Amino acid sequence: MLLYVALGYTVFGEEPLRIVATGGRMGHDTYGPLGSAAAFRHRTPHLLGGPVDEIQIGFMNWSHNYTQEVVSTNDINIEYAWLERESTGQVVPLTFNGNRQFVMPANSLDAYFPADVIASSVWTGSSPAQDEVFWVNIKGSFPVGSVVYTGTPATWSGAKFTIYAPADDPGTYDTTGPVPAISGANSRFKGIPLVFAGRYSEPGHLAVIGIGDSILQGSGDAERIQPAITGFGFFSRAAVDENGTHAIAMFNLTRHGATSSCWNNPIRMPHFLPLANVVVEEFGTNDIGSNASGANTGAVKTRLENLWTRARNAGVQYILRTPLMPRATSTDSFSSKEGQTPNLGWGEGGARDIMNTFFDTALSGGVIDGVVKVFDAIADPTDTHYWLSNGTSSYVTGDGTHPNVSGCEKLAPVLRAALLSLDVALGFDTYRQWSDRVDWQGADSSLVADPNQDGVSNLMAYALDLPAMATVNTTNRPSITLDEASADGPWLIYNYRRNPTASDISYSFMRNDNLSAAWSSISIDGTQAVEETVNANPDGDGSAALMRLRVKVAPDTEKMFLKMQVSL
Repeated sequence: MLLYVALGYTVFGEEPLRIVATGGRMGHDTYGPLGSAAAFRHRTPHLLGGPVDEIQIGFMNWSHNYTQEVVSTNDINIEYAWLERESTGQVVPLTFNGNRQFVMPANSLDAYFPADVIASSVWTGSSPAQDEVFWVNIKGSFPVGSVVYTGTPATWSGAKFTIYAPADDPGTYDTTGPVPAISGANSRFKGIPLVFAGRYSEPGHLAVIGIGDSILQGSGDAERIQPAITGFGFFSRAAVDENGTHAIAMFNLTRHGATSSCWNNPIRMPHFLPLANVVVEEFGTNDIGSNASGANTGAVKTRLENLWTRARNAGVQYILRTPLMPRATSTDSFSSKEGQTPNLGWGEGGARDIMNTFFDTALSGGVIDGVVKVFDAIADPTDTHYWLSNGTSSYVTGDGTHPNVSGCEKLAPVLRAALLSLDVALGFDTYRQWSDRVDWQGADSSLVADPNQDGVSNLMAYALDLPAMATVNTTNRPSITLDEASADGPWLIYNYRRNPTASDISYSFMRNDNLSAAWSSISIDGTQAVEETVNANPDGDGSAALMRLRVKVAPDTEKMFLKMQVSL
């Protein structure tokens, strides 16, 4: 077999691409309209988490059921999309490779389809700043008799996701204000799944992704009534303070009913991790079950450790974990501690305690960076196996498993305080900071330059933790080997160094079988393509990690070419 190793790079802005606003989330519901209803209008508000140099909205055509990602079997047509700046009423069209119309194709492996970047210079007046409201508008359609996936909260005043017959379309677009009344329309309280990304104008702003099940999603909250321009559930509520201001940019990757096993071989969800500098992870309630007496806590721990490692490898700076909350029944609607009985495995010494001790151990060992003090808000102060009570019915929970509206209101400030305690500007590099430490001796320090003439650009040297001016050791360069002995192979192995302190770099891989066709993206799915950490600290100073990508190849393959793409 002919083996070939290549490097590529793409240069964008100075700050990394991040989640920069509230209200985005992946799809978690399916809606199949009846009759001829096959057109839709979407309008949702999003609060910026800081000043931005650019905005890039991504749209999704997949959803998540209880166990795995589910790809759409039908196209979704985006006929027109636009951003509306509330403070000025200015409208800026969203385009895709310069075109207004875009088709999100069926059966796609893409995590999201990004619209073209909108630079902040296109907005009149001052540059976009924290707490500004931007409305995402979409006018689209899909085949009659097919389905559309939904997820983004759309019940804030002025928000709308409505489906109607194309014959009733008012024909308007690039409008401001609420969606016009449409005859026969059916409005839903969740709209098209989207991610509100961009680049901050300066370092130090939070970009948070929530991962978990119904507890973090907020299934006990009043999802049809939004408390702020964030969404429902204590994770989303934590994006703003008690006045609905000082927004934190947050994206929701939660799904009620899910377990951590849905991260065994995900294809699309990991692509969002590089957009975050903080992950809040909450799995476990469904993993050990309502009767957790015989739960395999060892397997759950392994899955969570793998998820945390995946987040670290994607460049996430901080991982926060919520402890497992109480799970109990009640004879008096949770108005007292005495009326509650913890479920099997959720009492003293049970599986729930085993997992919570595991989280504390992971924190003390530096595997995660925080355990959120949720018990201060919703657990009995004398025994955290019981829900907090005050003599009134359903004080913080109504079903003994999920925090209700009151519970989420109490939990949100606790999570928010934990997030605000993190300094995402410390301990992680940008290319500019790295470049400032290099003695360039008058040589070209630009991203694409190669002052030591070793074939490795400055950007790639930064991404791979290689010297910019000194001679690069051959063994530290990326390499490819063929593994025909390991199980489920043969495998083509791409070995490389990764700079774990680089906060503004994303890594991706592509393949080509003959170099006469276009390179195609490799989806790291845990089966056909597996990424692994070989050595987390080979140099002993935390500056690099040794990684490998294993790509399965057919036994009769004669040629395969692999390329790593680094984007800034």
